[in-house]
Amino acid sequence: MGQTLVELLRTEMSDLVGRDEIALAAPSTVENGTDARLTLYLYRLTETADLKNVRPRVVDETTVRPPPLALDLYYLLTAHPSAGGADETERSEEQHTVLGRAMQVLHENRVVRGTDLAGTLADHDEEVRLTVEATDPPSLETMVSLWGTFPDQPFQPSVSYLVSPVRIETPDRSVSRVVEKEDRYHGGVGEAPRRNS
Repeated sequence: MGQTLVELLRTEMSDLVGRDEIALAAPSTVENGTDARLTLYLYRLTETADLKNVRPRVVDETTVRPPPLALDLYYLLTAHPSAGGADETERSEEQHTVLGRAMQVLHENRVVRGTDLAGTLADHDEEVRLTVEATDPPSLETMVSLWGTFPDQPFQPSVSYLVSPVRIETPDRSVSRVVEKEDRYHGGVGEAPRRNS
């Protein structure tokens, strides 16, 4: 999923930032003066609650397909200052422009389907939705806590996205049909159980 999002941003933002300036990386790996202008960082994942109780599907008489593991992925999208010699105000304006464009791209592509997905996700007819993570009310504490995990990195303009559901397929299971049943009852002394075939 990370590959999908990074490639989408690289393609749609090529007029503003170079391909190498958009990376799937933690903000803490970006140092001042490096090429990275935009990073996407997976910081949390949970099981998709609405899809927990999906029943297995019967493929044929000897095979069932368990439901895929469905996940909610939480990404931190961060704009970093450019390495140029511009003053602080100009660098901040550039950051805001980059972040704003990235948000526009993700909004315009808020439903990603099928062949637009990368890797093994493209093998299935999937639909993944991208939304700005919303808490009620929006929590500054959550963002501050997250940035606290990068102690040597100054806070940068960021936004959190929920990407869901991302399905991880599970292998089919072999099953066998019931071909015989046995009824047990308490009859007379010495009577054998009754069998039905």
